[in-house]
Amino acid sequence: MRDKLLKNASSSGVFHLAPARQEAIEKAARHAGFFVARADLGQTSAAPDALRKLGIALHFPDWYGANFDALYDCLTDPDGMPAKGQLLLIDGLAQLQAIAPTDYATLINVFLAAAEARRAMNSAFWVLIDTPTRAIPSFPEA
Repeated sequence: MRDKLLKNASSSGVFHLAPARQEAIEKAARHAGFFVARADLGQTSAAPDALRKLGIALHFPDWYGANFDALYDCLTDPDGMPAKGQLLLIDGLAQLQAIAPTDYATLINVFLAAAEARRAMNSAFWVLIDTPTRAIPSFPEA
């Protein structure tokens, strides 16, 4: 049932997912043929470090400039992630939210904009963050 939910591009987007549920969702995504990446941003102090870590975790191309525009460009490039769908598990955002709230808000906005663009391409694109945020809904139950 989770496979079916994950493959539904119109349902995909940015969601909060408690760490205890991540393993099961990751397994379902791999089973569905998704590209799965994990990024731990728990030790980041500002956007440049977080963006660099995301680029490494997501295997972005050499031209990735570790800035918000480049992140959006890479996340929305249909040739950049050729799998059946993408699942990005982002851990440790609470620290970035606490020490650099503006960077945190911008990062979330980039994820939201990229998810909207990918839905328009009918491409399943899930960003699951471990940090509860008022503007981000919880991952739907399958």
